[in-house]
Amino acid sequence: MAWIRGVGVVSALGRDWPTTARALAQGRSGIAPITRFDATGMPCEVASVIDESPVGDRRVQLAKLAVAEAWQTAQVAGGARAGVFVGAESGLACWAAAWDLSRAGGASSRPEKEPAGERRARIDRAAFASHPEAAIAWADPRRTSTPAVAWAIAQQVGAGGPCRTVALACASGAAAILEAVRALRAGTCDTAVCVGVGADVDALMLAAFGRLGALSARGRSVPFDLDRDGFVLGEGAAALVLSIDRGDATVCLAGGARSLDGGSLTAPDPDSDGARRAIAGAIDDAGGPAIGYVAAHGTSTPAGDAAEALALRTVLGGDLGGARVGAVKSALGHWIAGAGTLGAVCAWHAVAHGELLPTIGVDRIADDCAMPHVLNVAERARVDAALACSFGFGGANACVVVTRAA
Repeated sequence: MAWIRGVGVVSALGRDWPTTARALAQGRSGIAPITRFDATGMPCEVASVIDESPVGDRRVQLAKLAVAEAWQTAQVAGGARAGVFVGAESGLACWAAAWDLSRAGGASSRPEKEPAGERRARIDRAAFASHPEAAIAWADPRRTSTPAVAWAIAQQVGAGGPCRTVALACASGAAAILEAVRALRAGTCDTAVCVGVGADVDALMLAAFGRLGALSARGRSVPFDLDRDGFVLGEGAAALVLSIDRGDATVCLAGGARSLDGGSLTAPDPDSDGARRAIAGAIDDAGGPAIGYVAAHGTSTPAGDAAEALALRTVLGGDLGGARVGAVKSALGHWIAGAGTLGAVCAWHAVAHGELLPTIGVDRIADDCAMPHVLNVAERARVDAALACSFGFGGANACVVVTRAA
């Protein structure tokens, strides 16, 4: 059994989880015009950005802040029986992959209003004419080494056990949690620090995702809305400390599952076969609990949200068996590699505190996303089990289930 001993989050809405959760529950948004650099003319001019600019590798610094909170709460020991499991993407690698995909045609999240070639040329002019220094900054390997995050966390908590960095795009954070659970079950560690981090709000990432047509042209992150047209980037980090020792924990990471679609590199399977298998597998691995809350992936892309809704209705039933759905990317944007860990924290919060965090800003739920949604402000309800979903580029799917202690 993997007990959740501590959680930590740093976001645009707060430098710890209680502050962030309170703002999310009230329906506040951390998405605002970008001021860190001149985003005029970029595909999306808003993002969810943390005000302070940490010195050095931004991924490392954000991850350390989240882990500090989780580790202090957990009150566990480091040493050779403590492992570190990180979900992180190299900013340079992520940018290069998106750039290459866009050259090959990519997969636009919305109907084209201009020829793809013209869109890419326009975005290139905005990115490179206005931000020539961005390419130089991203050439610095200290800003792009994903193993550096795990190394820094191991030093921070004194961990000398197994270490794993997972890079699976938007499924990275959830997949890292599942690697930690596997290690705990196998007995290779007694404590596992899991952290997912995203720090991709910069000119080149805006250009790369804009070239793909994945960003919201309206600058609105509205998962499952009728007029959703893409995601808004965000940055932050989320951490969980898992342990085989229960301590005073009341919630456990009960199960999870991964799958691969094997279809398009960027577009979700319209039949949602891979997503269905990951959801059903996670629930089965957890012993088949009745899910009361779903921390949805909910990116606000037309195809992605429809596929996720179809998968949830297929596995849980048309009314989701009474479960309610919330998607915090509406308030915090898309953290890419950190999204899955944030979802797991939201699921834990629902079970531990009986507070179901909402999707905000939605005007009208689309017919292809019809489900019981938590909208605008949090709802209070006893939840004994919650599901967190992550679906990434490359067809990578990872879902986790948290449950209340018996």
